[in-house]
Amino acid sequence: MGNQQSHSKDKTSQLWSAWTPTERTELQARFDSLNQPPHFSTDLYHCILPNLKDISQYLEFAKQVLKSKDTRIIYTVFQYAVEKKQASLETFVSWVVKTAIPIWFENGSGYSWSDTDSSTLLEEYILNYAHEQDKQKKDDMAWLYEDSKSKDDNKNIVQDEWKEKVSQSPSKLTETEFIDWIKNTPAFIGLFQVAIQFMVMGKPEDLHKSRLDHTSSPQIQKHNKETKRLFDNKFSSLINPFDYYMLTLYLPHNALSWTDYERTQRGADQDVQHDLLFSSRRDGMSWQNFANRMVGQGATLTIIKAKDGSLFGAYADEAWEYANTDWYGNSSNFLFRIKDKYGAWLATNANNHYQYLCWGKKSLPNGFAMGGQFEYAGLWIDSDFIHGHSRAGPLCTTYSIWLVRPLQKDPDADETGGKGGVLSHAEDMEFMEMAGKKMYSKDLGPEPTNSDQEEEEQG
Repeated sequence: MGNQQSHSKDKTSQLWSAWTPTERTELQARFDSLNQPPHFSTDLYHCILPNLKDISQYLEFAKQVLKSKDTRIIYTVFQYAVEKKQASLETFVSWVVKTAIPIWFENGSGYSWSDTDSSTLLEEYILNYAHEQDKQKKDDMAWLYEDSKSKDDNKNIVQDEWKEKVSQSPSKLTETEFIDWIKNTPAFIGLFQVAIQFMVMGKPEDLHKSRLDHTSSPQIQKHNKETKRLFDNKFSSLINPFDYYMLTLYLPHNALSWTDYERTQRGADQDVQHDLLFSSRRDGMSWQNFANRMVGQGATLTIIKAKDGSLFGAYADEAWEYANTDWYGNSSNFLFRIKDKYGAWLATNANNHYQYLCWGKKSLPNGFAMGGQFEYAGLWIDSDFIHGHSRAGPLCTTYSIWLVRPLQKDPDADETGGKGGVLSHAEDMEFMEMAGKKMYSKDLGPEPTNSDQEEEEQG
């Protein structure tokens, strides 16, 4: 009996040694007052509790999830959910997403948020990510050994089989199937860690590391009185935190958080912040405002809402230039869609047509372009702000641009803007300056026809 107690104490001491003094204090405090945290799914909470019966189990569970990142412990929780709650994988993912995203967002952004009604697209994205990646690899090689019709038929069969598996209640997934899925779905592992971190330790001690690990949101610009009123105190009028989380998965590290060295180099007294550069709702409808606010700032994310409700956009890794009338940029640029189904398209490196901005030139196309080529760009906005097209959806009506990684500026550089027409067809647009991962639009959607170009809504 004495030897067992001694062994138990030694094991507990060893488990404590894995944590910093601050982390130990938080772990003990949370264990002593263990209860269901804010934002937490009740079902998920009760499926985790059996792993936290005593301090030794508590520390072991925390270590496996947060330190070792052992996917088998997640399967243990999932299996309990299947046995006791008759859960499907679809249901389990929903619990985790609805629990973790509000925590992720509040940890880093500085905004409070608890609305989980818009989680479906992210849940589907996470459920199908590994499956879609595997399917794409097979599609890339399928032309070598089968005709296109049989390829499409097989694709549909496999897709239907997977949908049936993830929705089956209770789940019939084997441990091997679950582990294979989760190992190829890093976003889900990260969100599970967000939930467990909050439950057993509270907010992360190292916010910089947490942002780089996608377990805390990047810092977001605070509203002033005007934007608070215009956006109803939401951080964006176009996207919600579920959409924002998906986009941040593709951002490079220096658009998520800066090291102390990077802050020193930039002369910054805070972490990188995602700032709203332009909103047609706030800044009006002129091309000149659009260009002046965007040129020379840094990496940008453009978000567009069409009149049919489509949401799409593009990320530009390099700063937009005033005098450069050629295509430029790099392969980190990408196009994305956030409507009905999340989609992101990486650059193919087929050419160097990453981004283009030109106005006031008689001999050149005047407008904003991302990817492709003239007359068939992945995204094109004419300098009159009336005409345009996108492979992602119909003509745009709402715009925004966010700055996620400011340029290190030369104080003597010329940052003058350009002249332009009236944005009479656009209703609202945000440009989010963000640094992103490489994507490229090949098939976001059909090229819109003239009938897609509706008149601007009033009001």
